[in-house]
Order: sequence, then structure tokens, then C-alpha cells
Amino acid sequence: MLRRIAGHGSLSTTQRYLRPRIRKITAAEAALSAHFSALRAPRHCRASSP
Repeated sequence: MLRRIAGHGSLSTTQRYLRPRIRKITAAEAALSAHFSALRAPRHCRASSP
């Protein structure tokens, strides 16, 4: 069903898009960690926003 919704001709194409890429997962993890670290930082240590 997902293959048809995505408009892929073959199931292998759909599966290729569903497989997580370790580099993308690691980059997302780092971005989230940085975001939450900034939120936990004391107010005086946070960068000022424009």
C-alpha cells in the first residue's frame, strides 16, 4: 500500500527510502542534544536572540 501511495514502481524502491541511514540518525541525535543542552543552560549562559 505504501508503495502505491508513494508512487513507486517497485517495493525495493520504497524499502530503500524506509531504511534509516546511520549518518542521518547520528546528525539528528547531535542536533537534538545541542537543542536540549541549550534549553537546560542557565539563562545568563544562553545566547541572546535577535
